[in-house]
Amino acid sequence: MKNFFSNIIEADFMPHGHCYFWRPEILWLNVGGDLLIALAYFSLPLLLFYFARKRTDLTHRYVFMLFAAFIFACGTTHVIDIWTVWIPTYRLEGVVKVITGFLSVGTAIAVYKSVPVLLALPSHDQLKALNQQLQVEVEERRKAQEELHVVNQELEKRVADRTLALQLANQDLEKEVLERTRAQQELQSLNHELQIANNELDNFVYCASHDLKAPIINIGGLLDVLVEELPPVDKHVQHVLARLESSLKQMNRTIHDLTEVSLVKQRHEISSSQQAESFKEVLESVQESIADTIEQSGIRIMTDFAAYPAALIKRKDLQSVFYNLLTNAIKYRSPDRAAVVFFSIKVEEDYLVLSVTDNGIGVELRGNEKKMFSLFKRLHDHIDGSGVGLYIVKRIMDNYNGLIDVASEVGKGTTFILRFPHVKLRAGF
Repeated sequence: MKNFFSNIIEADFMPHGHCYFWRPEILWLNVGGDLLIALAYFSLPLLLFYFARKRTDLTHRYVFMLFAAFIFACGTTHVIDIWTVWIPTYRLEGVVKVITGFLSVGTAIAVYKSVPVLLALPSHDQLKALNQQLQVEVEERRKAQEELHVVNQELEKRVADRTLALQLANQDLEKEVLERTRAQQELQSLNHELQIANNELDNFVYCASHDLKAPIINIGGLLDVLVEELPPVDKHVQHVLARLESSLKQMNRTIHDLTEVSLVKQRHEISSSQQAESFKEVLESVQESIADTIEQSGIRIMTDFAAYPAALIKRKDLQSVFYNLLTNAIKYRSPDRAAVVFFSIKVEEDYLVLSVTDNGIGVELRGNEKKMFSLFKRLHDHIDGSGVGLYIVKRIMDNYNGLIDVASEVGKGTTFILRFPHVKLRAGF
């Protein structure tokens, strides 16, 4: 950011005129248009300032001032557009546009807040009529008792006017309620259509990934046959075959991840009749499924499930959580020390808290917390992965109305903190 502001007037980009191929009829057409708009925008603030100065009784004067500043800033953006045709100071242009944007938002908020008050102000004709009416009433009060009937008629007229105004207000209110009801119905309809579209998309992803499995398996078998049937080959061919095998594994892993994503898509209601799953047993089953990977990585797995050994959670969901967090710790382990990952459970107020801590390479979290749990988003591009595992964990937590947080420090490790609502998860042992 410091370099950005120190280079704010540096013309180190391509001038905008290149986009016009420096063709005079295009270039001057755009420059002329921006110039005319800028002149109009610069003249309007002067008129607003003059008007606000002359009208000393003007209410909400600051709204006129904001409009003047906003219009002046708009004119400045058009001047900058002319400037960048030849001199590409796009940083300065971006700052001017951001300032204009803030002025635009401020003006919109000011106008929004002022509209009810401005609408309530009486017009000139209304004030004139009220003044005349007051003069008549003063004159009538000076008259004798015989004019009391006229006064009563005037009062009845006022009551009739007020009643009519209330009726009109009620009609407007009924109309607004009807419009809101219609808008709510349209929103519900759109949400229903969106849910159908999401379900169709999930089904498509599941079917597509399922249909791709067979060709991938066939390609893997053909590759194995090819390796066995080939005579001794040079290192270049061996490298190509190794890359083919690696790409095939990556494709197979991606298809598997897509299948998992399509299956993790709806919230779960846990009934009291559901069997409680043991954290220790589920974690051990996950370790057995990836025993070779664990052995090759040399990672040491430690647990502390004594405080809460089991919970009412679907086994496949708990397996998916343990699998993705464990494989994440393996992938991002540090090459400088023995890898360790620690699973623990504790009860915290209304939540059952699962903590998974590793001593891996860590990650810079500033601004990356949401990206870490987004689909296909990865923070370490130099390490193989699909960017799906943490997304699946986040979806599972959402399905159980839970929360997930992360704490990490580069070079020291990462801790994932999963909070499941205690009402959904009760002790099984």
